[in-house]
Amino acid sequence: MTKQPRGIVPRKIKGFRDIDPSLNALRWHIIDTARKVYQAYGFEHWDTPVLEYADTLGKYMPDADSVEQGVYAFPNPEEEPVLLPNGQEMRDEFGQVVMTHHPLALRYDLTAPLARLYAEGLWMDYLKNRLEAGRTPLFRRFQFGPVFRYEVKLTPGRFREFWQLDFDTVGSDDVATDAEACMILCEALEAIGLAPDSFLVRVNNRKILKGFLQENGVMEEAREQAILRVIDKLDKVGWEEVLLELGAGRTDSSGAEIPGLGLDEGLIERIAAFVKGLPREASRAEVLTHLENLRLENPIAREGIAELQKIDALLSAQGFGSERVMFDLSLVRGMAYYTGPVFEVESLQTFKDAKGRERKVGSICGGGRYDGLVEQLLNIQVPATGASIGVDRLAELLRLTRQQYAEAAGPILIAYFDDELAGEYQNIARELRQAGIPAEVYYGFYKGFRKLKKQLKYADEKNCPMVVLLGSDEAAQGIVTVKNLRLGAHLAGQIEDKREFNRRVQTQVPRRELVEFIRQNWNAPLE
Repeated sequence: MTKQPRGIVPRKIKGFRDIDPSLNALRWHIIDTARKVYQAYGFEHWDTPVLEYADTLGKYMPDADSVEQGVYAFPNPEEEPVLLPNGQEMRDEFGQVVMTHHPLALRYDLTAPLARLYAEGLWMDYLKNRLEAGRTPLFRRFQFGPVFRYEVKLTPGRFREFWQLDFDTVGSDDVATDAEACMILCEALEAIGLAPDSFLVRVNNRKILKGFLQENGVMEEAREQAILRVIDKLDKVGWEEVLLELGAGRTDSSGAEIPGLGLDEGLIERIAAFVKGLPREASRAEVLTHLENLRLENPIAREGIAELQKIDALLSAQGFGSERVMFDLSLVRGMAYYTGPVFEVESLQTFKDAKGRERKVGSICGGGRYDGLVEQLLNIQVPATGASIGVDRLAELLRLTRQQYAEAAGPILIAYFDDELAGEYQNIARELRQAGIPAEVYYGFYKGFRKLKKQLKYADEKNCPMVVLLGSDEAAQGIVTVKNLRLGAHLAGQIEDKREFNRRVQTQVPRRELVEFIRQNWNAPLE
């Protein structure tokens, strides 16, 4: 029996996508628009590698306790020296440099690589004991690009590769930068195309919850972070499930057993009473009054309240009222590295799913203050804050709510009919490009297959606004036919007479006037 060759099955890795031109155009609209807002506030564009040493990324994945969980990590194929804390090479008892294959990881966000970038720039000053807390340089940057997370459960709309668009201020402990971040998010989203009343920036300060937990005996950082991670699930799973997870544990909707934190009943009741009593839909002034009435004595909690008061004053002075930026004291956010103010943008829009059910869009971007992240690398606290727009998440929102940015126009297509006119086709394309008009010569034929129908279909698929038609007869007469596909799509269904339709859509133009004709008509307003 003859064994059949298996062959290679062409397929994508689970959780990864191919991005078509339409989605790419939407992506770059989001990036280019937000970038201008970031730059207007003084942020500069930096990039970092997608691959980093795993130990510099830290252990801050949401719902994960170590860098090995939730990230794509593997040993470096190159063997390199093991370094001591002072940066020198480690040597064995024989004086030989100790070598290893250091673990590497794909970045899971753009913030941890930023901390590495900043710390690396100060590394020599750190070794020479020249760094002092409160005297580190100010650094403001924005960055966009793909990040990678190993999501065990791939729910609809979640992927293992997605793009983020960040801006961060490192080196300032002034919460004015946190207030500024909220303003930037509002302005960027509105510039992208979201109506001011279609989203809401929610703000909290982790110091308030931290201080409350300390007043109730929760002093260990790990225990505090575990409690905050459970509270962060409130909107997803509801109070009953949160209370179970704070205690003995629960079974989730998939049947998986979720271990509990084992807190005593009294502490769980106090946490529930505190969080349930926090106003969520009140004005900022009402929230601040509520906080004062709580009479929290813990100094960390008092510091958090004072910071919210300053943020409120700055936002109010710039005309950002509670209808745009509100205080939500139940907001936690999953990343463990947040230390103070946190913010999240909630879309207020809904959409209908495939079964016609009304669904909420939910969170589309967020951020917060992370004063301890650089400290993991330099042993000195460096204040920092920033926010991130989820590019793919926002693109999906624009699609689902039918606000998709207009699809980018393709090039002018020069149809190909005659080998003897190949040079002239290229001449036309070059003249159009020199005039600033994208142009492409069609090369999709195979063994002489050059049917016009096939070429027009190709032009439609690429959203080409016009097709230039030049055969030997037209060339002999010194004319060119231009078919306006964009106008044709606009008139489709309006004009039933085929001759009248072609008269409106197709135009014969003298060859020497072709470029000027296309310049005036390829993106002119349609009547």
